[in-house]
Amino acid sequence: MSRVVLITGGSRGIGLATARRFVSLGDKVAVTYNTNKPEGEFLAVQCDVTKQEDVDRTFDEVESKLGPVEVLVSNAGITKDGLLLRMKEADFESVLDANLSGAFRVCKRAAQSMLRARKGRMVLVSSVVGLLGQAGQANYAASKAGLVG
Repeated sequence: MSRVVLITGGSRGIGLATARRFVSLGDKVAVTYNTNKPEGEFLAVQCDVTKQEDVDRTFDEVESKLGPVEVLVSNAGITKDGLLLRMKEADFESVLDANLSGAFRVCKRAAQSMLRARKGRMVLVSSVVGLLGQAGQANYAASKAGLVG
């Protein structure tokens, strides 16, 4: 039985590979992208996870075209690397907003239909950097550590 799967950050890398795998399993897949629209056998929706109105519009479009989201893969993320002493506060905050708060926004929105259906799955893609840290990536490490809890 096919599921409706939404993958944020699906334009390349892990997100795109994950989308292709779900498609190969027969699932109905939607991916989000910010700037580069991916090609594939899935619905591609432009979405900036730092904007709640984009998240809501994306879910509305996916639900109207494919049905309620049953599997969410929260993969969208950015980096703005820099040494801590040179890092601008705006760069720190923008990475946390995209990587951590963005995951919160999509999970909260997905939970609405999942709770109504009494089923669903959420996968949050983190990084080893969130566990071990990395020079020049204080903002990225903090955002990915937050996903692990």
